[in-house]
Amino acid sequence: MLWAGFGLASPAQDLLNEVSRLLNDYYGGFSQVRPEELKQKYQAELEKVCAQEVSCPSNKAYALIQALVAEYGDRHTRYFTPEDYAEIQRRLAGSSSARPQLGVQLQVVPGLEGLLVVEVLAETPAEEAGLRRGDRILAINGQALPQAEGERMDFLRERVAAGAPLSLAIQRAQQRLVLEVHPRIISLRQLPTLSLRPDGVAVLRIPSFSGYQQVGPRIHELVRQAQLAGAKAMVIDLRNNGGGVLSECLVGAGAFVKETYRRLQDNLRFSEQGFKEGYYYLRFGGRDRPQYEVQAVYWTGPLALLVNERTASCAEYFTFDLQEGRQALVIGQPTAGVGNTATIFLRLSDGSGLQVTTSRAQRKDGSFYPDRVTPSLNLSDDWYALAEGRDLMLEKAIELVMGVNAGLDARLYGPPPAPFYAQ
Repeated sequence: MLWAGFGLASPAQDLLNEVSRLLNDYYGGFSQVRPEELKQKYQAELEKVCAQEVSCPSNKAYALIQALVAEYGDRHTRYFTPEDYAEIQRRLAGSSSARPQLGVQLQVVPGLEGLLVVEVLAETPAEEAGLRRGDRILAINGQALPQAEGERMDFLRERVAAGAPLSLAIQRAQQRLVLEVHPRIISLRQLPTLSLRPDGVAVLRIPSFSGYQQVGPRIHELVRQAQLAGAKAMVIDLRNNGGGVLSECLVGAGAFVKETYRRLQDNLRFSEQGFKEGYYYLRFGGRDRPQYEVQAVYWTGPLALLVNERTASCAEYFTFDLQEGRQALVIGQPTAGVGNTATIFLRLSDGSGLQVTTSRAQRKDGSFYPDRVTPSLNLSDDWYALAEGRDLMLEKAIELVMGVNAGLDARLYGPPPAPFYAQ
Protein backbone atom coordinates (compact mmCIF):
# COMPACT_ATOMS: atom_id res chain seq x y z
CA MET A 1 0.00 0.00 0.00
CA LEU A 2 2.86 2.35 0.77
CA TRP A 3 4.41 1.54 -2.65
CA ALA A 4 1.17 2.30 -4.45
CA GLY A 5 0.57 5.45 -2.46
CA PHE A 6 3.95 7.06 -3.06
CA GLY A 7 4.31 5.87 -6.64
CA LEU A 8 7.40 4.46 -8.31
CA ALA A 9 10.77 5.82 -7.28
CA SER A 10 13.28 3.95 -9.39
CA PRO A 11 15.77 4.17 -12.26
CA ALA A 12 13.14 2.61 -14.55
CA GLN A 13 10.66 5.33 -13.67
CA ASP A 14 13.27 8.03 -14.10
CA LEU A 15 14.11 6.69 -17.56
CA LEU A 16 10.47 6.60 -18.67
CA ASN A 17 10.03 10.17 -17.45
CA GLU A 18 13.17 11.29 -19.27
CA VAL A 19 12.13 9.70 -22.57
CA SER A 20 8.62 11.13 -22.35
CA ARG A 21 9.95 14.61 -21.66
CA LEU A 22 12.44 14.53 -24.53
CA LEU A 23 9.86 13.28 -27.00
CA ASN A 24 7.49 16.01 -25.92
CA ASP A 25 10.21 18.68 -26.22
CA TYR A 26 11.93 17.60 -29.44
CA TYR A 27 9.57 15.61 -31.65
CA GLY A 28 8.71 17.58 -34.80
CA GLY A 29 7.69 14.92 -37.31
CA PHE A 30 4.41 14.00 -38.97
CA SER A 31 3.08 11.63 -36.28
CA GLN A 32 -0.21 12.62 -34.68
CA VAL A 33 0.17 10.63 -31.44
CA ARG A 34 -0.65 12.31 -28.14
CA PRO A 35 2.44 12.16 -25.89
CA GLU A 36 0.54 12.48 -22.61
CA GLU A 37 -1.81 9.63 -23.47
CA LEU A 38 1.16 7.43 -24.36
CA LYS A 39 2.89 8.33 -21.10
CA GLN A 40 -0.18 7.32 -19.09
CA LYS A 41 -0.55 4.05 -20.98
CA TYR A 42 3.04 2.97 -20.44
CA GLN A 43 3.16 4.31 -16.89
CA ALA A 44 0.52 1.73 -16.04
CA GLU A 45 2.53 -0.98 -17.78
CA LEU A 46 5.69 0.00 -15.91
CA GLU A 47 3.91 -0.20 -12.57
CA LYS A 48 2.95 -3.79 -13.35
CA VAL A 49 6.49 -4.71 -14.42
CA CYS A 50 8.03 -3.12 -11.32
CA ALA A 51 5.39 -4.21 -8.80
CA GLN A 52 7.76 -6.62 -7.03
CA GLU A 53 10.84 -4.40 -7.20
CA VAL A 54 12.06 -2.27 -4.31
CA SER A 55 14.09 -0.13 -6.73
CA CYS A 56 13.19 -1.03 -10.30
CA PRO A 57 16.32 -1.04 -12.56
CA SER A 58 16.46 0.82 -15.86
CA ASN A 59 16.53 -2.32 -17.98
CA LYS A 60 13.04 -3.22 -16.78
CA ALA A 61 11.78 -0.25 -18.79
CA TYR A 62 13.64 -0.94 -22.05
CA ALA A 63 10.98 -3.06 -23.75
CA LEU A 64 8.20 -0.69 -22.66
CA ILE A 65 10.06 2.37 -23.92
CA GLN A 66 10.75 0.67 -27.26
CA ALA A 67 7.03 -0.07 -27.56
CA LEU A 68 6.10 3.51 -26.61
CA VAL A 69 8.46 4.98 -29.20
CA ALA A 70 7.23 2.54 -31.85
CA GLU A 71 3.70 3.93 -31.45
CA TYR A 72 4.88 7.15 -33.10
CA GLY A 73 5.04 5.15 -36.34
CA ASP A 74 8.11 7.17 -37.32
CA ARG A 75 11.15 5.24 -38.52
CA HIS A 76 13.39 8.18 -37.69
CA THR A 77 12.34 7.97 -34.03
CA ARG A 78 13.79 5.00 -32.14
CA TYR A 79 15.05 3.90 -28.74
CA PHE A 80 18.40 2.13 -28.27
CA THR A 81 19.69 0.12 -25.33
CA PRO A 82 23.08 1.28 -23.96
CA GLU A 83 25.02 -1.29 -25.98
CA ASP A 84 23.18 -0.49 -29.23
CA TYR A 85 23.48 3.25 -28.67
CA ALA A 86 27.23 3.01 -28.15
CA GLU A 87 27.54 1.10 -31.44
CA ILE A 88 25.41 3.67 -33.29
CA GLN A 89 27.61 6.49 -31.99
CA ARG A 90 30.78 4.71 -33.05
CA ARG A 91 29.39 4.31 -36.56
CA LEU A 92 28.23 7.91 -36.82
CA ALA A 93 31.62 9.15 -35.66
CA GLY A 94 33.50 6.75 -37.94
CA SER A 95 35.50 5.49 -34.96
CA SER A 96 36.80 1.96 -34.40
CA SER A 97 34.79 -1.20 -33.82
CA ALA A 98 34.38 -2.49 -30.26
CA ARG A 99 35.65 -5.96 -31.22
CA PRO A 100 37.51 -7.66 -34.09
CA GLN A 101 35.60 -7.71 -37.37
CA LEU A 102 36.01 -8.86 -40.97
CA GLY A 103 34.53 -5.80 -42.67
CA VAL A 104 31.72 -7.46 -44.60
CA GLN A 105 27.94 -7.30 -44.81
CA LEU A 106 26.33 -10.71 -45.05
CA GLN A 107 22.97 -12.10 -46.07
CA VAL A 108 21.25 -15.37 -45.22
CA VAL A 109 19.51 -16.55 -48.39
CA PRO A 110 16.84 -19.27 -48.04
CA GLY A 111 17.88 -22.35 -49.96
CA LEU A 112 21.53 -21.30 -50.29
CA GLU A 113 24.22 -22.86 -48.17
CA GLY A 114 26.37 -20.57 -46.02
CA LEU A 115 26.41 -16.76 -45.83
CA LEU A 116 26.32 -14.53 -48.91
CA VAL A 117 28.73 -11.57 -48.98
CA VAL A 118 26.78 -8.51 -50.15
CA GLU A 119 29.42 -5.87 -49.37
CA VAL A 120 33.15 -5.81 -48.71
CA LEU A 121 34.25 -2.63 -46.97
CA ALA A 122 37.42 -0.85 -48.02
CA GLU A 123 40.63 -1.20 -46.01
CA THR A 124 39.38 -4.15 -43.97
CA PRO A 125 40.57 -7.74 -43.37
CA ALA A 126 37.93 -8.99 -45.82
CA GLU A 127 39.21 -6.78 -48.64
CA GLU A 128 42.82 -7.66 -47.87
CA ALA A 129 41.99 -11.39 -47.94
CA GLY A 130 40.36 -11.04 -51.36
CA LEU A 131 36.67 -11.55 -50.49
CA ARG A 132 34.25 -10.20 -53.08
CA ARG A 133 30.59 -9.29 -53.28
CA GLY A 134 28.74 -12.47 -54.28
CA ASP A 135 31.07 -14.88 -52.46
CA ARG A 136 29.51 -17.39 -50.09
CA ILE A 137 31.21 -18.36 -46.83
CA LEU A 138 30.61 -22.10 -46.41
CA ALA A 139 32.99 -23.15 -43.64
CA ILE A 140 35.37 -21.69 -41.06
CA ASN A 141 38.54 -23.54 -40.10
CA GLY A 142 37.17 -26.66 -41.73
CA GLN A 143 33.86 -26.54 -39.85
CA ALA A 144 30.75 -26.05 -41.99
CA LEU A 145 28.32 -23.28 -41.09
CA PRO A 146 25.13 -24.56 -39.42
CA GLN A 147 22.30 -25.78 -41.60
CA ALA A 148 19.85 -23.77 -39.49
CA GLU A 149 19.64 -20.33 -41.13
CA GLY A 150 19.12 -18.50 -37.83
CA GLU A 151 22.36 -19.85 -36.35
CA ARG A 152 24.82 -18.93 -39.10
CA MET A 153 25.50 -15.29 -38.20
CA ASP A 154 26.20 -16.12 -34.55
CA PHE A 155 28.46 -19.01 -35.61
CA LEU A 156 30.57 -16.58 -37.64
CA ARG A 157 30.52 -13.76 -35.06
CA GLU A 158 31.77 -16.02 -32.27
CA ARG A 159 34.82 -17.07 -34.29
CA VAL A 160 35.57 -13.59 -35.61
CA ALA A 161 35.32 -12.04 -32.13
CA ALA A 162 38.21 -14.21 -30.92
CA GLY A 163 40.51 -12.28 -33.25
CA ALA A 164 42.51 -15.33 -34.38
CA PRO A 165 43.27 -15.95 -38.09
CA LEU A 166 40.48 -17.80 -39.87
CA SER A 167 40.50 -20.11 -42.87
CA LEU A 168 37.33 -19.46 -44.89
CA ALA A 169 35.99 -21.93 -47.42
CA ILE A 170 34.44 -19.80 -50.16
CA GLN A 171 32.13 -20.54 -53.06
CA ARG A 172 32.68 -17.98 -55.84
CA ALA A 173 30.21 -18.74 -58.65
CA GLN A 174 31.40 -22.18 -59.81
CA GLN A 175 34.79 -21.98 -58.08
CA ARG A 176 35.79 -23.23 -54.61
CA LEU A 177 38.44 -21.23 -52.75
CA VAL A 178 40.08 -21.13 -49.34
CA LEU A 179 41.00 -17.64 -48.10
CA GLU A 180 42.98 -16.73 -45.00
CA VAL A 181 41.58 -13.74 -43.15
CA HIS A 182 42.83 -11.98 -40.02
CA PRO A 183 40.02 -10.32 -38.01
CA ARG A 184 40.96 -7.11 -36.20
CA ILE A 185 39.59 -3.88 -34.80
CA ILE A 186 38.59 -1.83 -37.84
CA SER A 187 37.56 1.72 -38.61
CA LEU A 188 33.80 2.06 -38.95
CA ARG A 189 34.21 4.99 -41.33
CA GLN A 190 32.71 4.03 -44.69
CA LEU A 191 33.86 6.40 -47.40
CA PRO A 192 32.73 6.30 -51.06
CA THR A 193 34.75 4.23 -53.53
CA LEU A 194 35.02 4.32 -57.33
CA SER A 195 35.56 1.51 -59.80
CA LEU A 196 36.19 2.14 -63.49
CA ARG A 197 34.94 -0.58 -65.82
CA PRO A 198 36.50 -1.45 -69.20
CA ASP A 199 33.25 -0.41 -70.93
CA GLY A 200 33.68 3.17 -69.72
CA VAL A 201 31.11 3.08 -66.89
CA ALA A 202 32.22 4.48 -63.54
CA VAL A 203 30.54 2.82 -60.54
CA LEU A 204 30.44 5.12 -57.51
CA ARG A 205 29.61 3.20 -54.35
CA ILE A 206 28.39 5.37 -51.43
CA PRO A 207 27.83 3.09 -48.41
CA SER A 208 27.10 5.90 -45.92
CA PHE A 209 26.91 9.68 -45.53
CA SER A 210 28.38 9.62 -42.01
CA GLY A 211 31.51 11.71 -41.52
CA TYR A 212 31.23 15.51 -41.46
CA GLN A 213 33.37 17.18 -44.14
CA GLN A 214 34.54 13.76 -45.37
CA VAL A 215 31.91 12.09 -47.55
CA GLY A 216 30.78 15.10 -49.61
CA PRO A 217 34.29 16.23 -50.62
CA ARG A 218 35.23 12.61 -51.31
CA ILE A 219 32.36 12.30 -53.81
CA HIS A 220 33.60 15.36 -55.71
CA GLU A 221 37.12 13.94 -55.72
CA LEU A 222 35.95 10.60 -57.14
CA VAL A 223 33.78 12.25 -59.78
CA ARG A 224 36.82 14.25 -60.88
CA GLN A 225 38.80 11.00 -61.13
CA ALA A 226 36.07 9.49 -63.30
CA GLN A 227 36.13 12.52 -65.60
CA LEU A 228 39.90 12.46 -65.92
CA ALA A 229 39.76 8.76 -66.75
CA GLY A 230 37.31 9.47 -69.57
CA ALA A 231 34.30 7.69 -68.07
CA LYS A 232 31.31 7.72 -70.43
CA ALA A 233 28.58 7.17 -67.85
CA MET A 234 28.15 6.71 -64.11
CA VAL A 235 26.14 4.44 -61.83
CA ILE A 236 25.79 5.52 -58.19
CA ASP A 237 25.15 2.60 -55.84
CA LEU A 238 23.17 3.65 -52.74
CA ARG A 239 21.86 0.23 -51.79
CA ASN A 240 21.86 -0.33 -48.00
CA ASN A 241 23.02 3.26 -47.40
CA GLY A 242 21.26 4.16 -44.15
CA GLY A 243 22.01 7.89 -44.33
CA GLY A 244 24.27 10.08 -42.22
CA VAL A 245 25.08 13.77 -41.85
CA LEU A 246 22.83 16.16 -43.79
CA SER A 247 25.72 18.35 -44.94
CA GLU A 248 27.36 15.41 -46.70
CA CYS A 249 24.40 14.38 -48.83
CA LEU A 250 23.82 18.02 -49.82
CA VAL A 251 27.49 18.53 -50.74
CA GLY A 252 27.72 15.17 -52.49
CA ALA A 253 24.62 15.77 -54.59
CA GLY A 254 26.22 19.07 -55.63
CA ALA A 255 28.58 17.07 -57.86
CA PHE A 256 25.55 16.23 -60.05
CA VAL A 257 23.18 19.21 -59.69
CA LYS A 258 24.29 22.82 -59.52
CA GLU A 259 22.66 23.59 -56.19
CA THR A 260 21.10 21.67 -53.30
CA TYR A 261 18.90 23.02 -50.52
CA ARG A 262 16.85 21.90 -47.49
CA ARG A 263 14.53 23.87 -45.28
CA LEU A 264 13.94 22.05 -41.99
CA GLN A 265 10.73 23.01 -40.21
CA ASP A 266 10.16 22.00 -36.58
CA ASN A 267 7.23 22.92 -34.34
CA LEU A 268 8.51 26.44 -33.62
CA ARG A 269 11.06 27.57 -36.22
CA PHE A 270 12.93 26.61 -39.35
CA SER A 271 16.54 26.38 -40.51
CA GLU A 272 18.04 26.42 -44.02
CA GLN A 273 21.17 24.88 -45.47
CA GLY A 274 22.55 23.80 -48.82
CA PHE A 275 25.44 23.66 -51.26
CA LYS A 276 26.22 26.01 -54.13
CA GLU A 277 29.25 27.53 -55.84
CA GLY A 278 31.59 25.14 -54.05
CA TYR A 279 30.39 25.92 -50.50
CA TYR A 280 28.30 24.14 -47.92
CA TYR A 281 26.38 26.90 -46.14
CA LEU A 282 23.90 27.60 -43.36
CA ARG A 283 21.44 30.43 -43.89
CA PHE A 284 20.63 32.86 -41.08
CA GLY A 285 18.40 35.89 -41.50
CA GLY A 286 18.41 35.47 -45.27
CA ARG A 287 22.21 35.49 -45.43
CA ASP A 288 24.30 32.47 -46.44
CA ARG A 289 27.18 31.67 -44.10
CA PRO A 290 29.73 29.27 -45.67
CA GLN A 291 30.77 26.39 -43.40
CA TYR A 292 33.34 24.67 -45.60
CA GLU A 293 34.60 24.78 -49.16
CA VAL A 294 34.94 21.93 -51.65
CA GLN A 295 37.04 21.67 -54.79
CA ALA A 296 33.81 21.12 -56.64
CA VAL A 297 33.23 19.37 -59.94
CA TYR A 298 30.09 18.77 -61.97
CA TRP A 299 29.22 15.49 -63.72
CA THR A 300 27.46 16.04 -67.06
CA GLY A 301 27.25 12.51 -68.45
CA PRO A 302 24.54 9.83 -68.33
CA LEU A 303 23.66 8.83 -64.78
CA ALA A 304 21.69 6.17 -62.89
CA LEU A 305 21.21 5.44 -59.19
CA LEU A 306 20.63 2.09 -57.45
CA VAL A 307 18.41 2.05 -54.34
CA ASN A 308 16.61 -0.53 -52.22
CA GLU A 309 14.35 -0.75 -49.18
CA ARG A 310 17.37 -0.07 -46.92
CA THR A 311 18.34 3.15 -48.70
CA ALA A 312 17.30 5.64 -46.04
CA SER A 313 17.35 9.18 -44.69
CA CYS A 314 20.21 11.23 -46.14
CA ALA A 315 20.58 8.74 -49.01
CA GLU A 316 16.95 9.42 -49.87
CA TYR A 317 17.66 13.18 -49.79
CA PHE A 318 20.57 12.65 -52.19
CA THR A 319 18.41 10.60 -54.54
CA PHE A 320 15.59 13.16 -54.51
CA ASP A 321 18.04 15.91 -55.48
CA LEU A 322 19.31 13.96 -58.49
CA GLN A 323 15.89 12.66 -59.46
CA GLU A 324 14.25 16.09 -59.33
CA GLY A 325 17.15 18.31 -60.36
CA ARG A 326 18.69 16.08 -62.98
CA GLN A 327 15.93 13.64 -63.99
CA ALA A 328 18.42 10.89 -63.14
CA LEU A 329 17.28 7.33 -63.70
CA VAL A 330 16.60 5.55 -60.39
CA ILE A 331 16.57 1.75 -60.38
CA GLY A 332 15.56 -0.54 -57.54
CA GLN A 333 12.92 -0.69 -54.82
CA PRO A 334 10.96 2.05 -53.02
CA THR A 335 13.27 3.37 -50.30
CA ALA A 336 12.95 3.14 -46.51
CA GLY A 337 10.53 6.04 -46.09
CA VAL A 338 12.33 8.64 -43.96
CA GLY A 339 13.32 10.97 -46.77
CA ASN A 340 11.15 13.86 -45.57
CA THR A 341 12.41 14.37 -42.02
CA ALA A 342 15.59 15.13 -40.06
CA THR A 343 16.64 13.59 -36.77
CA ILE A 344 18.99 13.96 -33.80
CA PHE A 345 20.47 11.49 -31.33
CA LEU A 346 20.16 12.08 -27.57
CA ARG A 347 22.11 10.19 -24.91
CA LEU A 348 20.00 9.29 -21.88
CA SER A 349 21.06 9.22 -18.23
CA ASP A 350 21.65 5.44 -18.12
CA GLY A 351 23.71 5.38 -21.35
CA SER A 352 20.84 4.31 -23.58
CA GLY A 353 19.78 6.62 -26.37
CA LEU A 354 16.94 8.17 -28.26
CA GLN A 355 16.77 9.08 -31.91
CA VAL A 356 14.10 11.74 -32.42
CA THR A 357 12.62 13.27 -35.56
CA THR A 358 12.95 16.99 -34.97
CA SER A 359 11.84 18.54 -38.25
CA ARG A 360 10.20 18.09 -41.65
CA ALA A 361 12.14 18.66 -44.86
CA GLN A 362 10.88 21.20 -47.39
CA ARG A 363 11.87 22.39 -50.84
CA LYS A 364 12.50 26.07 -51.62
CA ASP A 365 8.84 26.53 -52.56
CA GLY A 366 7.79 25.28 -49.12
CA SER A 367 6.42 21.93 -50.28
CA PHE A 368 7.28 18.85 -48.27
CA TYR A 369 9.24 16.01 -49.81
CA PRO A 370 7.54 12.61 -50.12
CA ASP A 371 8.57 10.12 -47.46
CA ARG A 372 10.30 7.75 -49.89
CA VAL A 373 11.86 7.61 -53.35
CA THR A 374 9.83 5.91 -56.07
CA PRO A 375 12.23 4.33 -58.60
CA SER A 376 11.94 4.98 -62.32
CA LEU A 377 12.38 1.23 -62.81
CA ASN A 378 11.34 -1.26 -60.12
CA LEU A 379 13.85 -4.06 -59.70
CA SER A 380 14.90 -6.14 -56.69
CA ASP A 381 18.29 -7.58 -55.83
CA ASP A 382 18.49 -11.20 -56.92
CA TRP A 383 20.63 -12.94 -54.28
CA TYR A 384 20.65 -16.23 -56.18
CA ALA A 385 22.03 -14.52 -59.27
CA LEU A 386 24.58 -12.68 -57.12
CA ALA A 387 25.76 -16.02 -55.73
CA GLU A 388 26.40 -17.03 -59.35
CA GLY A 389 28.48 -13.91 -59.91
CA ARG A 390 25.87 -11.60 -61.47
CA ASP A 391 24.54 -8.33 -60.02
CA LEU A 392 21.41 -8.01 -62.15
CA MET A 393 20.45 -4.56 -60.88
CA LEU A 394 23.87 -3.16 -61.68
CA GLU A 395 23.85 -4.88 -65.07
CA LYS A 396 20.52 -3.25 -65.95
CA ALA A 397 21.79 0.18 -64.88
CA ILE A 398 24.91 -0.20 -67.02
CA GLU A 399 22.83 -1.31 -69.98
CA LEU A 400 20.60 1.75 -69.67
CA VAL A 401 23.25 4.42 -69.08
CA MET A 402 25.25 3.12 -72.02
CA GLY A 403 22.18 3.64 -74.18
CA VAL A 404 21.79 0.11 -75.53
CA ASN A 405 18.25 1.02 -76.54
CA ALA A 406 18.36 3.50 -79.43
CA GLY A 407 17.85 7.09 -78.41
CA LEU A 408 17.62 6.28 -74.69
CA ASP A 409 20.10 8.92 -73.55
CA ALA A 410 18.28 11.67 -75.39
CA ARG A 411 14.91 10.70 -73.89
CA LEU A 412 16.17 10.33 -70.33
CA TYR A 413 18.70 13.09 -70.00
CA GLY A 414 18.17 15.65 -72.76
CA PRO A 415 21.09 17.93 -73.65
CA PRO A 416 23.81 17.89 -70.96
CA PRO A 417 24.30 21.07 -68.91
CA ALA A 418 27.50 23.07 -69.22
CA PRO A 419 30.34 21.91 -66.92
CA PHE A 420 30.62 23.76 -63.63
CA TYR A 421 33.79 24.00 -61.54
CA ALA A 422 34.32 25.89 -58.29
CA GLN A 423 37.87 26.52 -57.10
